[in-house]
Amino acid sequence: MYSMISYWLKYYRHECGLTQQQVADRLKIERSTYTYYETGKTKPDINTLIKIAKVFNVSYTALLKGVEEELEDAIAEIHSGAAQEDETQKYRTHATTKYEVELLFVVRNLNPKQRKEVMNLAKELIAEKD
Repeated sequence: MYSMISYWLKYYRHECGLTQQQVADRLKIERSTYTYYETGKTKPDINTLIKIAKVFNVSYTALLKGVEEELEDAIAEIHSGAAQEDETQKYRTHATTKYEVELLFVVRNLNPKQRKEVMNLAKELIAEKD
């Protein structure tokens, strides 16, 4: 699942002009392991996060930007979901999928104009389906 950590890993790697293989080599890990970090399949532990930050010449906290908001949003959603469960039950037929959560993270990283374009495209696709 895509996350803010994944986003920043990819962002800083591109800023440094490095390939995934080059980062993996500097960390002395397999490229696939680093790829999993960028795609969100796994998350680096704090020691690895610090090493990655050194490769990118940034503070490890730069790689954690937005993580607190993700957690706050998730917690708020859980709390509000419990309070609104009766109301949402008439609309909700299944749990949020991993795909939907990943899509949400991607959309949150778009600028307002891009978000509007994505929304318009989604509406067009729905209209074509009907």
